Amino acid sequence: MTEQQKKIESKKKRLVIVSFTEAGTRLARQIETLAKNTAYEVSRYVKSRYVMEEEVPETMRATAIFGKLKEQVQVWMRQMDGIVFVGAVGIAVRSIAPFIENKAKDPAVIVLDEEGMFCIPILAGHLGGANALALWIADAVGAVPVITTATDRKKRFAVDLFAKENDLEISDLKLAKEISAALLAGKKIPICCEKELPEILPEGLYCCEDFAEEPARPGIYIGIKRCGEKGVLSLIPKAVTVGIGCRRGTDKEKINRCVYEACKEADIDKKAISRVASIDLKAREQGILEWCRESGIPFAIYPAEVLNDVEGSFTSSAFVKETTGVDNVCERSALLASDGGKLIQRKTAVDGVTAALAVREWRIHFA
Repeated sequence: MTEQQKKIESKKKRLVIVSFTEAGTRLARQIETLAKNTAYEVSRYVKSRYVMEEEVPETMRATAIFGKLKEQVQVWMRQMDGIVFVGAVGIAVRSIAPFIENKAKDPAVIVLDEEGMFCIPILAGHLGGANALALWIADAVGAVPVITTATDRKKRFAVDLFAKENDLEISDLKLAKEISAALLAGKKIPICCEKELPEILPEGLYCCEDFAEEPARPGIYIGIKRCGEKGVLSLIPKAVTVGIGCRRGTDKEKINRCVYEACKEADIDKKAISRVASIDLKAREQGILEWCRESGIPFAIYPAEVLNDVEGSFTSSAFVKETTGVDNVCERSALLASDGGKLIQRKTAVDGVTAALAVREWRIHFA
């Protein structure tokens, strides 16, 4: 498998389809077939008395659920990107109800009747991608998509969907909801971005240069910088890489303090961090590994010879060169991990830890 193929496979969304009748299972199999060579990796289950028969029809050949459906659904709600129930809405609602958490974590949940007439997203319409999944399934099998999200029905700007499409972190889900409600009520919302905004914005939005001089609230700020204005929702691109160097055995608290200080000095929102990088000598450094795991941020490592080849002006250290084989770990690794970006914060040293920040180029688009 090529590297490109590996990247495509790693991005596939895990989709489970569960059916309850023979007709429903035929439809489930049809969706599974149509999903090949798409962004969805499908697994299929059946909860039906027919699976107990000795001669199971070919259309019923899926993983059988013999225990309680809720027990299986609990696992899916944690592990899957999407769940499709081919059956009644009531079954789906009762099955998922005990395990719903919040908009940021819940998977997409779709209900499709066994005749394939209607396709209804019932959970995580925007952030979880249920609306988009329902539209795809409806188009694939010839069903009618039933989209109930107010911003979609009235064709208004949906801040959570915009964030998902542009890979932006949402600073406050409650405030995002307030903005959607304000737009639906006909209010005008100011929006400010570190990048140039298009001349024509979605209905209800208008360009704002500086929230310090803009009294209207709520508002939207897009960028990697921290925005402390009250009533302003930050949408943060995951575009910053952190390069880290440290002594052996450094704990995660010291790693956290140094990263915090680097972000504070650069006025960068920590939610903008997309990757942590260091030299391969730190591949098993528990403090870094624990901090990355708890923060949900991937950790990249590079050998000294690769870091030495990074072009640029760096804060050189003879001691670091003698110890690691490279004159600067944090700045070089941050820049290398940024995919052609630029340094925005040089070496920050705290408690034996060094951290530097780099940012890759990022853009936004409006559908």
